[in-house]
Parts: sequence; C-alpha cells; structure tokens
Amino acid sequence: MIDIAKITVRAGGGGNGCISFRREKFVPKGGPNGGDGGTGGNVYIVGDRSLNTLLHLKYHTTWRAKRAAHGGSNKKRGANGEDVLISVPIGTVVWRLTGDNGREALADISDAKPVMVARGGSGGFGYARFATSTHQEPILAEKGEEGEGATLLLELKLLADVGVIGQPNAGKSTLLSVCSAAKPKIAPYPFTTTDPVLGVVSSRNKDFVMMEVPGLIEGAHKGIGLGHEFLRHAERTRLLLHLLDGMSEDVLRDWRLINRELISFDIAMGKKPQFMVVNKIDIPEVAQVSPSLRKELEAQGVPVFFVSAATGEGVDILLGKVLEALDDLPKYDLKIRPDGPAIVKPRMKEAFRVTYENGVYQIYAPRVERLIPLANMKDWRVMVQLWRELQRVGAAKVLEDMGVQPGDTVRIGGVDMEWF
Repeated sequence: MIDIAKITVRAGGGGNGCISFRREKFVPKGGPNGGDGGTGGNVYIVGDRSLNTLLHLKYHTTWRAKRAAHGGSNKKRGANGEDVLISVPIGTVVWRLTGDNGREALADISDAKPVMVARGGSGGFGYARFATSTHQEPILAEKGEEGEGATLLLELKLLADVGVIGQPNAGKSTLLSVCSAAKPKIAPYPFTTTDPVLGVVSSRNKDFVMMEVPGLIEGAHKGIGLGHEFLRHAERTRLLLHLLDGMSEDVLRDWRLINRELISFDIAMGKKPQFMVVNKIDIPEVAQVSPSLRKELEAQGVPVFFVSAATGEGVDILLGKVLEALDDLPKYDLKIRPDGPAIVKPRMKEAFRVTYENGVYQIYAPRVERLIPLANMKDWRVMVQLWRELQRVGAAKVLEDMGVQPGDTVRIGGVDMEWF
C-alpha cells in the first residue's frame, strides 16, 4: 500500500492590470479604461471514497493551477485561472513541510468537501482603478500577484472502529475473515499480511469496521518490520483487539512486548481501550492451560477472551462485547481540520517596512512593488505617481521620518530610484 506521498503545489498567478485609455470617435479625453487582471486558480485537496491508496500521486508529484488572464480595455476584467483538485482517499492527513525540516498540520480529509491548500494570486489593478477626481490620467498598472506554493506531505491513516493487533502469525487474518467478508491472505508463515486490511463486521443488527494491522515485532516503534507504517493506521481505531497466540511459550510476555511498542510509538496508544484475545482455544494444549492463563491475564486489568479463529468458537461472545464497548466509546474525533473550507492562512492587511543599509533605503511594500514591473521608470510622471502610492500606504512619511534627502537612493521592487 502506498500510504505516504510528497507533492509540490503551486496556485496560479493573478493576471496583470491593463494599460489602456479609451480611444473612441467623438469621445475626447476618454480617460483610463484598463481593467483588472483575473484571480489565479486555487489548489484544493478533495476526499474520494473510490480511492484507497496514494499510488496515483507516486509519479504525479507537481500540481500547478492555471494563471489568470490579464485585464482588457473597456474595463474588462481578466478571466480567473482554472482551479486544480487533487483527489485523495478519505482519512488522508495533509501536512505542509516547513523550511526547518518541520511540518504543519493543514487538514484531515474526512469527507468530499474540497480543502484549499494554495490560494491563487489576486489580479493586478488596471489603469481605471487608479483614476480619481483629482488624478484623472493614471499611468500605473499592477502586475498580478504570484500564487502561493507549498510542499505537502500526504499521509493516509485508515479509519476503523476496531483494530486487530498482535505478533506475526497470531491468527489476525483468520479472525478477520471469520468476522467479516474480507479475504486477507492466509498462510502458515509470518508476515503473510503486509498491508492493513479492512472488513465490515455485522453482528446483532449492527455494523462496525474492523481492521487487521499487520504483525508487529519488537522495535516496531523504530520502524523495524515496517512498524511505523502499521502503527500509524492503529492510531485511528476506537478499540484494540490484542490477539495472542495461545501456543506461545509466554503469552503475557507477548502482550507486554506489543504494548511497549504501542506506548513508545505514541503514549496515547497505550491508553486506548483494549481486549486481550487468546487464539487457538480449539487446540487441547491451549484449552488445558486456559483457566490458569485467564487468571494470569485478568490480573492485568484488561478484559480477556478465548477464541478459535479457525473454528469460530468464542467469536460471537467476543463480538457482542465489542459492540457493547463501541456503544460507550466516542467516535474518533478529527481534530486537525478547523471549520470552513479554507486551510491556507487568510491574507492580512497590507503592511510595509522600510530599512536603511549601505546608504540605500529599502522599501518592502508588496502592493507598491507590483507596480514596478509594468511601469516606465524613465517617465517622470510615473515617478510622481509612484510617490503618491508611497504616500498612500504611509511609506513616504516613514522615509521622511528616517531623514531621507533629495538625491538619496530608494530601492523598491529591485529598482533603484532617486528621491526627489
């Protein structure tokens, strides 16, 4: 099973604002009529119940939404970029990888509702946006904002009510096949099952989902024997059936070993409700020691059941107790995803800052910086209008407070200008 995938997403950039004046017969001084650019396409993650692995993302690792169209004359707004929807199985956790080798939880995909993971860039303002009653001939237009990008780690964690855990060859596959219509591979050698297997169990007019977690061994919490991959799926179960081989030399030792692995992987796993289920009660040697074994195991404070996965003995009693326990246990709570469709952080109010280093005043003001690529910096009228924009956002006053003088170099958007 492919249950981890790493992908790169990039939302579409916004369209540029249009540089245009109205030129029409019998309409003198038509004024600016350049429209705004469109908004870039967003990237969404969406749950798909027809998928059960992340295999389709193994070779398709880069996803890009469409860039928006530029604005047009006659105040025509550019078309928005087309969104991209990435389908994943239900139960996929989405993480954003950060630059410090960390990760940030974005969403837990529990339904088919799209979750935004990268927002498209906003469109640039066209000429018409900058026209005012006192400033009727603007010659500035904005470049479209770049879309957001991110590197995402997708981690599939299956959802089940009951998880069957235990050492290899304890009979987990046989038990699941007896309780449900699932057809896991069954063979007389360890590690027959290498992927989690789900089955729907129907008992007493009620249904629940049971999952076989492949065999765990000592050191599983360190990743030995693919332990990390297996334990990850057991995290989302409400109840654990700890299947023990009744023919083992020390059943209690086996139980303690697997429990240590659960706690070492995640301390919360050690607190998860658990039933001890001793298998192979149909074998005379196991039946003979069952009274003393039951007494020894019950001393651990965990409910104990003896079953035979091969003959079905004791299975109905076990399932009845499982149903009673599930009625009292809360549903698994998906805590990562907040309410609402948007997971990306909302855009904050436009901010700016000014620094001074090596004789150069550096202005960081995203909205004003987007005016630079489309501006004719050799036109003195453009310089005047840029100065007005710096006044509008408050950067001009900050420069004056810092002591800027005519002739000083001011840098914005990678372009050096002479202050006047």
